[in-house]
Amino acid sequence: MLFYFQMETQPFDNSTMMELLEEEEPICIESTFLTMRVMENYLKSFEYFLLVSCFFSTFLQIYVLLKAVKYIKRGTGDECLHVFLLSMTLGDLLLTCFCYPIEQLREQEIIKPPQWINIAQHFLTWVGLSASSLSLICLNADKLMYFKFPLRYANMVTSFKGVSLALFVWFGCIVFVTLCWWLECFTCEEDCRQLMILPNKVVMYIAFTVSACIAPSLTSLGVAIYILNVVTTHRSKLSDENGNSSHALATRLRTFYFIFMTTIFTVGTLLPYRIYNIQRQLTPRETGDISCGSIIFSWTCLYLVSLNAILNPIITVTVLPQYRFRWLCEKFGGGSSTTAVYV
Repeated sequence: MLFYFQMETQPFDNSTMMELLEEEEPICIESTFLTMRVMENYLKSFEYFLLVSCFFSTFLQIYVLLKAVKYIKRGTGDECLHVFLLSMTLGDLLLTCFCYPIEQLREQEIIKPPQWINIAQHFLTWVGLSASSLSLICLNADKLMYFKFPLRYANMVTSFKGVSLALFVWFGCIVFVTLCWWLECFTCEEDCRQLMILPNKVVMYIAFTVSACIAPSLTSLGVAIYILNVVTTHRSKLSDENGNSSHALATRLRTFYFIFMTTIFTVGTLLPYRIYNIQRQLTPRETGDISCGSIIFSWTCLYLVSLNAILNPIITVTVLPQYRFRWLCEKFGGGSSTTAVYV
């Protein structure tokens, strides 16, 4: 597995591991239960699972994109929600339909892509991850504006502003990633199959990881927690005034809970690997001093990064009422709620 996006050298990838296993050369400190063979079987099984999951997730993401475009064109008053959701899903789609499958197929030695494909895969991985994280911030900001300024929301947040902000996010991500390539913070080896960070560029790598990965995730989490507090107070007041059957409040809360769940899921899947990777950059260890358990932990954290993009559309179609499958809603008695306006 490549440590893409982190621009660092991995002690070995899957093909190297297989060669070392055949030569019975130790690459980590084994324990009673965590041997090199167990580690190799675990990693291979997880990577095949990710590869298959990417294809199923891609269909869900296309479905979400089509529904988002439909709601944006309809002009229901909550266009910004769908614009930012479209932007986030588009970033995830880049990862699951191209970046992750290319990486998995390459690492399993099923294909041997040319250099330009590998470069495109690395570049789009960075862009997709960054755009998805920043779009989640926009979703939280949109919901914050609504609950903080409900009377002025319609004038402050318009469809044009939402589309402009989404385009700016993508433009900024592309420029930012291009700048990282232009500054030559890393070097390509083996047809750019792996990206190796240069020793004198570690500070640049840490700054990039913090600004593009950790800061957006923590910002989204902070905003989501703040909105949760605002929503709790807001709901109590409305319940006192209008009773507990307020349909308008219920529909608005559903979209917030979707954003809140997505934020928690994003933080839980993206942050562990980022923080662990920075710690490894600051205190590197020799390959012979690394336990097999540490390698399994590191790669599991990396797999969680992939699972974020894969599972995001599942959260969307199960939690957000507008995006649920109609036949499922009718089967389980929830089809009547899909026509409401959710802001």
